[in-house]
Amino acid sequence: MNSRNILLFSVCSLIWGTTWFVIKFQIDSTSPVAGVFYRYVLAAIMMFLINIVFIRKTLRYPFANHKFFILQGLFNFCLNYILTYISEKQISSGLVALTFTALIYFNMFGMKVIYKKHISKNVIYGACLGLCGIVFLFWKELVNFNADRMTIYGIIIGIVATSFASIGNMFAYKNHQMKVPVMTFNAFGMLYGAVFSLIIGLLTHQSFYLPLTSSFLFSLTYLAFFGTVVAFWAYQTLVGTIGADRAAYTSIISPVIAILISIFYENIAFTPQLFAGMLLCFFGNLLALKKPQARVQQSTAL
Repeated sequence: MNSRNILLFSVCSLIWGTTWFVIKFQIDSTSPVAGVFYRYVLAAIMMFLINIVFIRKTLRYPFANHKFFILQGLFNFCLNYILTYISEKQISSGLVALTFTALIYFNMFGMKVIYKKHISKNVIYGACLGLCGIVFLFWKELVNFNADRMTIYGIIIGIVATSFASIGNMFAYKNHQMKVPVMTFNAFGMLYGAVFSLIIGLLTHQSFYLPLTSSFLFSLTYLAFFGTVVAFWAYQTLVGTIGADRAAYTSIISPVIAILISIFYENIAFTPQLFAGMLLCFFGNLLALKKPQARVQQSTAL
């Protein structure tokens, strides 16, 4: 993987590794639907301003494009995040991060079935190493797992949210194939995601009260700009260049970063299990992102 892709991978992994912590400031202050709505309204405004002021490419697209913008918005920037926020209300952010690691497997399946993409052995082996690493990272939570109804409910919601994220990635890959710039299809996707969130909120009689506390406004701005505009630009660019299966490995790395943040800010003890988990995730990452060697065709004499 070239240096540009490594930079993009690092950017979205680092940012999304912090958002698990920041999301708590959102769901403590407002409903999940309202939090997602405000996040993507602000992010969409930022994205369109970037498109108009800096990119200066056409924003006029036929319905053939908009139907994929709409579908990406519905799954990537609405249902995925509403369910993730709901899941964080039911279970710890660590368990939510654990459910999100399934993204790499959903994306592998989607790329194979929908786009007939070959999944390299490096990605499969790397994903297995990463899964082992995640188990070590969240060993304490798994050992102390309380299988009550609320916990099971939260885990199921987290897995469904991850499947929706993967479906959104498939539509994002289609937008790449249709030669739409990443910043453009993300801008429209975020706008449609905000609209769908508003509709869901109105139909379910959600309150759209906007808290004006400093913690909420800071978290909203951080999640909208860094967690959405910057991270999704980096991630969807990776989807177009290295494929959704390899790009999804950010879902293995971001929980590692989330754990590191928790060590410093939430007094989580640095244990041998944590160290082993980080090593496994790191080496799995190297293996999954390693460029597969081309097969050498050997000629045989007749």
